[in-house]
Amino acid sequence: MDRPIDIDTPFIETTRTNLVVLPPEKAQLMLDYYSLNREHLSAWEPTRNDSFYSLEHWQRQLAENVNQFENGSALKLVALDKASQEVIAVCNFTNIVRGIFQACNLGYSVSARYQGQAYMHEVLQAALAYVFNELGLHRVMANYMTSNQRSAALLEQLGFEQEGFAKSYLKIAGRWQDHVLTAKINPAHSLR
Repeated sequence: MDRPIDIDTPFIETTRTNLVVLPPEKAQLMLDYYSLNREHLSAWEPTRNDSFYSLEHWQRQLAENVNQFENGSALKLVALDKASQEVIAVCNFTNIVRGIFQACNLGYSVSARYQGQAYMHEVLQAALAYVFNELGLHRVMANYMTSNQRSAALLEQLGFEQEGFAKSYLKIAGRWQDHVLTAKINPAHSLR
């Protein structure tokens, strides 16, 4: 993928993917990802209106993602195949808070065709290393619906620890859903 000259965004290589903050001119890739995975992701995401599945929406959203990276409020990474022709997964580090907190929230998804092949583990391992080592964050919080045992297993493998339970936490697939709350502390930081 050609890197934009005017912004210095991450380019994180894994064995099978490249993680980038996708520029607006690559909006078609995101539209394809969400259109192809509409049914697959519907149980795990908010209800989406038709405008979500438009090129204009993704051009605006990707421009906003670049803005959020530049102002330090979010890091929204897209995992592309090595040819930069297809989105394999996404991982979003949002609500970045500095000061005495130094933390963020993590959300992610993987394409149906790549599910069960350890792509999400590979992507999140590299993304977490970037967030801890390059951004210097102390804590990453990730929450999953109680029915999502794949996310439970993945987060545990990545070293996230369960910290609590939130009743009626997020409105997913049109219903308020209970969530298990987890977090991972930057391994380089001591817990004094």
